[in-house]
Amino acid sequence: MSYLEYESKGDIMIQSDKEFFEGVAKLAEQIKGIADNVFPVYKAFTEDVVFERITDITEIELTLDYMLTYCFDDRILALYKKILRKLYKSYLHIVKSHVDAYYEMYVSEGDDSE
Repeated sequence: MSYLEYESKGDIMIQSDKEFFEGVAKLAEQIKGIADNVFPVYKAFTEDVVFERITDITEIELTLDYMLTYCFDDRILALYKKILRKLYKSYLHIVKSHVDAYYEMYVSEGDDSE
C-alpha cells in the first residue's frame, strides 16, 4: 500500500491513496453542486442580456468574470459563449479578453484540441 505524506500545522500526517482520492472526489462533487446551483441564475442573466433587458456593459463584463469560474460545466460554458456572441459586434475587445481568459484558465499549453 502506498502512502501520501503532507504537513498540516507542523505535524506530519499520513493518508492512504484511497482516502486522498475519496476526498478529492467529494470535493469535485461539491464543486459540481455549486455549478448546479448557479446555473439557473446565469441562465436568467444570459436571457436578459440576449433580449437586451440588461445592457450595462460593466455589469455584463463583471458577470462574465464570475461565470468564467464555472465554465468547467458545459451548461455554463454554453451560456458564456452565448453572451460573448451577443457582444461580438459592439464589444470585440471584451469578447477577445474573455476568450483569452477562458483559454488561459481551461486549455493547457500545447493542447490544440479546442
